Amino acid sequence: MKSKSLILLSLISATLLMTTSCGTIKKGAAATLPQGQGTTPTTTVTGDPLDAVIASLGNWQTMQTGGNIKLSAGSSFSSSIQVRMVRDKDIYISLRPVLGIEVGKLLITADSIYAVDKVHKRYIAEKVSLLTAGVPVTVSDVQDIFLGRAFIIGKGTLNDALKPQVTAEKAGSGIAVTPNEHYKGHVYSFNYDKSNNIVTLNIMPEGSATATYQVKYADVKATDAGKIAHDIKVNATVEKKKLDLTLTYKNIDWNGNVKIEHGIPSGYTRMSARDLFSMFSN
Repeated sequence: MKSKSLILLSLISATLLMTTSCGTIKKGAAATLPQGQGTTPTTTVTGDPLDAVIASLGNWQTMQTGGNIKLSAGSSFSSSIQVRMVRDKDIYISLRPVLGIEVGKLLITADSIYAVDKVHKRYIAEKVSLLTAGVPVTVSDVQDIFLGRAFIIGKGTLNDALKPQVTAEKAGSGIAVTPNEHYKGHVYSFNYDKSNNIVTLNIMPEGSATATYQVKYADVKATDAGKIAHDIKVNATVEKKKLDLTLTYKNIDWNGNVKIEHGIPSGYTRMSARDLFSMFSN
């Protein structure tokens, strides 16, 4: 019998990592986003708009929060969660659907993914490369997806030093920020509104108006770590199945002491992530 908590945790990790893993990176000029669904005519801008976006991306070292997660993938799953992160190092999600009792947990580190089903005493331990297909996605990139922060894959959160490596374009009343180094055949771009709040991360084939992967951001709040989205919706495809993942956060605690357990409990049975995805695709 399938374990819903283990499937949920595995698909969360797959969705988030595959959002930043579409193909092989190549260098090239930043492509203007095509007009059509989810896009607006664009013109290149320089100066203050991009500076304001960078200024909204504050510093942080740790975070922890409660919230809720929902996943729609043929059937639907939902649970209360606790999320903990150590910057550039760990992402930890604890599933607590009833009375705050942990039934499963997900840990993404710099090079590995662990998903633990405490109800059925099973776990998955895999290299991140299983899902990234050789693309240099870092744990920092995935953290930025979780929080709604623009980044350049493998190089970190957008900052003043990285400004020459992106192109800013007017997009409606806001701007689109597009890295100049992008995936072969794909463009990824971060859209901001006129208040410099992130709205979407879109990854799409060049020349297409439809995003292959899309992350929608809402409830952006000013925090000790800068402007952070508290509502994240991810649309992606794993094993030819369409997935809709929603994360909502309550109050986030920044830069406090964060406890993250890295070990696997004794007596648990290891499962293959590939086998689990195969079950999901049937």
